[in-house]
Amino acid sequence: FHRLESVRMLNLELPNPEETWGYVTQECLTKAEIQAPQRQRVACMPVTANDDGRDNGRPSLWSGAIDQHSSGQLDEGDYKRLYVVSAGNIEDVINNVNYHYPESNFSNSIEDPAQSWNALTVGAYTNKVQIRSEEFDGYQPLAQQDGLCPTSRTSISWDDKTWPVKPDIVMEGGNYAVSPSGQIDGCDDLSLLTTSLDPSGRLLTWSSDTSAATAQASRLAAILMADYPELWPET
Repeated sequence: FHRLESVRMLNLELPNPEETWGYVTQECLTKAEIQAPQRQRVACMPVTANDDGRDNGRPSLWSGAIDQHSSGQLDEGDYKRLYVVSAGNIEDVINNVNYHYPESNFSNSIEDPAQSWNALTVGAYTNKVQIRSEEFDGYQPLAQQDGLCPTSRTSISWDDKTWPVKPDIVMEGGNYAVSPSGQIDGCDDLSLLTTSLDPSGRLLTWSSDTSAATAQASRLAAILMADYPELWPET
């Protein structure tokens, strides 16, 4: 009862200046809306700035643009939108000697633009704790069942406690394995199965972290939107 659309917003060969990312995001969603204006949409955006939590919850040009677009401030008729944005990942938990679970998740702030008040910000938890691969014999899951996904960022470090608590929702993001010596490693058994764009023709691959969680939250929102088309996006 719902379908997928895709708009390419990243151009690695000719990247957009950082100060235009909010405008580019608005334009990408607008392109889809122009193609089929009768459709309701959930905007799934598992893309954040690699800013190491620079804004610490404060508004940015990018998060402000999403707030503006979500609320309908730019449109005649007060047309509201639902943006589903990933909270952002702690980078390279496997090789980062300063990473400690879960303390690092509490100190690493949500990435821009996931501090947007009007967006649905998605973090990740995990139920994946079963390791079957013989290659990982003796390894243990880093996060316990129902625990925070090891890469998922939070808003615990934000200075202003009157701001929204982010993420707003968590979905399955997978887990990581820990060797008997304490080395963290990725493990397919603890990841999510997804489709692949591999040029070799391989159909399936694995996915994880807050991007995978954001896709699941967007699907959930699309199902609800199809069942209750009269509700506002914020509802």
